[in-house]
Amino acid sequence: MHAGGEMDVVVYGPEMLVTTREAAELANVKIDTVRKWVRRGHLEVAGLDERGWPVYRAVDVAKAEYRTRQRARRLVTA
Repeated sequence: MHAGGEMDVVVYGPEMLVTTREAAELANVKIDTVRKWVRRGHLEVAGLDERGWPVYRAVDVAKAEYRTRQRARRLVTA
């Protein structure tokens, strides 16, 4: 709890916001891969943290990881 009675709100589950590093850890990829997903339109930035750095919804990270892995499998088996 902060001074003045304010509480930090932490949301767990699919609506949880994660940093680029946390997104990379969740998807088991490199940080640069997460940044590529954003540039290529596979992952949308959900907002900025207190430092002004991008954060992402955990569910969006999972979807981006799934889609890119599915696409990679199609390219390998083709």
